[in-house]
Amino acid sequence: MNGVRTNYVVIMSSCFIFLLVYFSTPDQFANRLRSFPFGTGKDDKATQEPSIPVATQSPVQNQSKASIQTPPPENPAQEHYAPSIPNTQKKETTVEEFEPSHGTTEGFGPSLEKEEEPVQEQFRPSVQIPQDDIIHEQFQPSVPIPQKQEQLDGVKFFKKPSCDFSDVQFDLCDVEGDVRVHGKSSSVFSVTSLENYNSEANNETWSVRPHPRKYAAELMVQFREVQIKVADYAQVPKCDVIHNSAAVIFATGGFNGNYFHDFTDLIVPLFITSYRFKGEVQFLVSNAQVWFVLKYAGLLRKLSNYEILDFDKEERIHCYPRVIVGLSKHKDLIVEPSRAPNHISTVEFGHFARMAYSLERNTTTKLGEGSAKKPRLLIMARNHSRALMNREEIVPLIEALGFEVVIGNALFSMDVGEFARLVNSADVMMGVHGAGLTNFVFLPTNAVLIQIVPLGNYERTCQYDFGEPAVDMGLKYLQYSISEEESTLMDLYPINHPVFRDQESIHRQGWQTANGIYLGKQNVRLNFTRFRPILEKTLDLLRQ
Repeated sequence: MNGVRTNYVVIMSSCFIFLLVYFSTPDQFANRLRSFPFGTGKDDKATQEPSIPVATQSPVQNQSKASIQTPPPENPAQEHYAPSIPNTQKKETTVEEFEPSHGTTEGFGPSLEKEEEPVQEQFRPSVQIPQDDIIHEQFQPSVPIPQKQEQLDGVKFFKKPSCDFSDVQFDLCDVEGDVRVHGKSSSVFSVTSLENYNSEANNETWSVRPHPRKYAAELMVQFREVQIKVADYAQVPKCDVIHNSAAVIFATGGFNGNYFHDFTDLIVPLFITSYRFKGEVQFLVSNAQVWFVLKYAGLLRKLSNYEILDFDKEERIHCYPRVIVGLSKHKDLIVEPSRAPNHISTVEFGHFARMAYSLERNTTTKLGEGSAKKPRLLIMARNHSRALMNREEIVPLIEALGFEVVIGNALFSMDVGEFARLVNSADVMMGVHGAGLTNFVFLPTNAVLIQIVPLGNYERTCQYDFGEPAVDMGLKYLQYSISEEESTLMDLYPINHPVFRDQESIHRQGWQTANGIYLGKQNVRLNFTRFRPILEKTLDLLRQ
């Protein structure tokens, strides 16, 4: 009986010790015990419990609830929202919040399944990111990295907006740091912190109509004012889309639709303002005109890598490290190195225009240098006023001097790239003063531009509009002023009329009156004998 009792105590003690060890052993060792085959009398292997993977995150991710999805650079994330302007660019590589300020993602399109990437430690080493702080410090590499959480809260890089209202042609504000843009309310917020908050500065606002025709007051009223405001980050709306790129806000309209003004008022100013960013800039267009984006897509794509946004309709809050409101403009069709960022010039604009359409010729071949090919002369035709009425008569005479003559007509509906290739194939371009001559920007360097000046004392205007820019771009320039006998105004007015005898009195009646007569009613019958020395001079220039 005692032996049985002793055996019972031993067995119970052994079981107690085993259970005590089993449940107090570290998980890793316990797993091994659980999987160990305890003498079942069978030779089969134990079934091991599947291990549960533990997701690892960087310290920054573990500490912050505001997770931010960063698409890989080689496969840029496509935004969920269709732009109101046709997409001629690749879309902005943006960082979307998982919890937008709208409170829901329903109705904003399919979600992006992208692997979350940790915030790089060189930008924010072991620092907590506040939940409402969604502007990455890598946008602002020159900002000191805060060392403590209490120092991080409310700290933002802040630089007072730099605004220039001194130019007669444009107003411009350059805003850097944490910049938040709400297009529909026409607002740009320069975000500061409580530490940097200054009540006087915070109440300061700037207003810009972002179109470079400031001196034309009646024209400028059609453009919305963009309000630039300094604001505490706690009081501004949260970001819906974060951009690594800069942004330029400008307005189309005004005299756009005229080919000359498309370039003088928008294309060249856009080049001056945005070329420095090497494509890393997004355009936000106020008073957006879809035809402009479509027509000049080739040039716009070379200035910006991103889709163009309709500023007036954009309800989301876009956040950028830098926003420029307005366009910088110098002289018409001219880029002045002394005023331009990185000292770019009109020559570089010409190179940019040729590159945008992959044009073959950067420079002409000197006449007589190993080529029997005739120099090509392009005549710019016009359908309405200032047309060459005797074109069919003078073309054979020009060809007899040794030129190959082609005719081009720069219609509004033309394909800019296709017409640019025609222009680039020419060594000489000639035409009566008009918007079509703007195409000289596609001519190869050292080509010759011949401008025929209509009657009406327009010599200085013609020189300013096309002569000076052509020379500044590296072209040769010749100007020919027609005589009274070469003007069809002779068919409309008697020879003693002020239109001929007192042209200044006509101009004093106002721009509409003078231009209505001299530019709107006049055509040209070219006197070839009188014009021939210009062509001979052209051949001399092509030999140089």
